[in-house]
Amino acid sequence: MATVRGFLHPKTATGRSSLIPSPPWHYSGDLLTVEYRTDPARVAELLPEPLSPAADDPGAVAIIWADWQSCSESGEELLDPVRAQYKECFVVVRCSFEGRTYSRCVYIWVDKDFAIARGLHQGYPKKLGSIHQTRPHPYGP
Repeated sequence: MATVRGFLHPKTATGRSSLIPSPPWHYSGDLLTVEYRTDPARVAELLPEPLSPAADDPGAVAIIWADWQSCSESGEELLDPVRAQYKECFVVVRCSFEGRTYSRCVYIWVDKDFAIARGLHQGYPKKLGSIHQTRPHPYGP
């Protein structure tokens, strides 16, 4: 039986069909962040045990829209932008675990399947969505 290769499925003899290449992955992009405060009880509803809202500013929420460029160590995806560029929108809240403060991603949407696969591998609750980001242009209104 032939050896199959690839970081994630689909795996083949050459490994070229894998949805994403092996890590490490590198990211750069344009991000827009909106921070606001909400009822800390609403934040608590989003946190699984044993996490709790952070003691400092427990109602803090950030929504981030990102237009990402990503690639693996080889950079092979850069030859085909469809495999390297994606948009994402995610919501993070402050939480506490064993006395330390962290940010937890409670919602996240992406517009490409490879971003979902990589994110699920990394532990993010990614779902497919349609994301658009207004950006300034020097010749625009």
